[in-house]
Amino acid sequence: MRASQLCLLEHFTDHQPHLFRKCLRVDPPIFDCILDQISGHAIFQSNSENCQLAVAVQLAIFLFRAGHYGNAASPEDVAQWAGVSIGSVVNCTNRVMVAILDEHDRFINIP
Repeated sequence: MRASQLCLLEHFTDHQPHLFRKCLRVDPPIFDCILDQISGHAIFQSNSENCQLAVAVQLAIFLFRAGHYGNAASPEDVAQWAGVSIGSVVNCTNRVMVAILDEHDRFINIP
């Protein structure tokens, strides 16, 4: 059985930001900034009758996976944490990575 822990992120944002940071390795305002930057990317548009997960959910799955290592970063364990299928974890990871790489120059600044 799967029980998504994604719903806890909203609570963590308002009441326990350190737990949000522990899950996704970024502060809530940084998450929102990244979300604003990638939300309009074409990779998140679909003409299929099967809707994609919300961009915020896909970003959370990506950040959770990217911020963990070993067994905790496996698609199976991320799927268990997010309450989604393993294929969804792989798809979310790929989509967000494409969106971030396309925004490379906006995300990477050399002082």
